Amino acid sequence: LHMTYYNNNYKFLKKVFKFLTVYDLIHEKFPNYYSKSFIKFSLKKKKSAIDKADHIICISENTKQDLLNYYNINKNKVSTVHLGVVQNRERPALIEAERKFILYVGDRNKYKNFKNLLKAYSNSKLLYENFTLICFGGGPFTHNEKKEIKSLKLSESNIFQISGNDEVLFSYYASAECLVIPSLYEGFGLPLIEAMSLNCPVLCSSTSSLAEIGADAAIFFDPYSVEDLKYKIEKFILDGDKKKIIEKGKYNAELYTWDNCVNKTLKLYKEKLNYND
Repeated sequence: LHMTYYNNNYKFLKKVFKFLTVYDLIHEKFPNYYSKSFIKFSLKKKKSAIDKADHIICISENTKQDLLNYYNINKNKVSTVHLGVVQNRERPALIEAERKFILYVGDRNKYKNFKNLLKAYSNSKLLYENFTLICFGGGPFTHNEKKEIKSLKLSESNIFQISGNDEVLFSYYASAECLVIPSLYEGFGLPLIEAMSLNCPVLCSSTSSLAEIGADAAIFFDPYSVEDLKYKIEKFILDGDKKKIIEKGKYNAELYTWDNCVNKTLKLYKEKLNYND
């Protein structure tokens, strides 16, 4: 049995070998973003699932280290299997945008640190160079986000939110000047690899798994520093070697395939179950 969430109801499967996938330790690392009752429930649930698992798969080395730091687990019980992206996909259609844009993808609350990106963008030269900020997914801007945007003297001509399916997202990756990931923590960071595979340069936080997965193919900044974020975006957009970072990103993305993910997972199944072809 391979559990892909922290389920707790497998008492009747005592003789079945149980794998568990752990994606991140966000609740343990940032409990201040969640209610006390939620944290207590979440950790208890995780601990129970972790105890019952015979072997644990983490989606990055960083997640593995976080797991070992927070729980008393034998390191031999934990393996890393990276996620992947589809390789050599058909080149998506480009977006016909009036102005060049930088891209943000996904949820925007809590540890995603979107507010610091807003602050950096609102105070940068990019506004005067007519670069827009497009937020893909994550739902429409909330009331508080609209207030923040207004307080920073941004308008709908500077920043807007859109939604769509994967094909639309891929077109935005392929058309953006860069993807910016200001998150304080990620268990893996799929948008990072998705963007690189579609020739979209990536600027991201130098924290958690992002530094691991981005390797030497991303431009890193301190997510706690608005000034550093602003400086790195301006430097890359206005003076950076875009061709070089695209080439590095493309090569890096090729290391993360779903075939690799499947084969490593299957190898673990066979190894732990003493199965021979």
